[in-house]
Amino acid sequence: MKAYHTQSPYYFSSKHVLPAGSLVFFSEKLRRYIHPADGILYDPHPRLQPLSATESQALAAEWDKALRALEGGGRGREGERIVAP
Repeated sequence: MKAYHTQSPYYFSSKHVLPAGSLVFFSEKLRRYIHPADGILYDPHPRLQPLSATESQALAAEWDKALRALEGGGRGREGERIVAP
């Protein structure tokens, strides 16, 4: 999974705007951009700043680890929703 920072505010499936600079991932499985807690990006072609391969891999590994830790519950810190890649 590749990680990016948004360059503009965008609406996600949670129906609120994420600010510019938010971290998002591109899911090959869904072919969409995903925010770990706020869902799928409505705009399929956002303006994004790619992170380095090393940063992307580290963040993707962190996300995978969090998903595995929450496998049964489906909730993150303070009740935030976690979206599987």
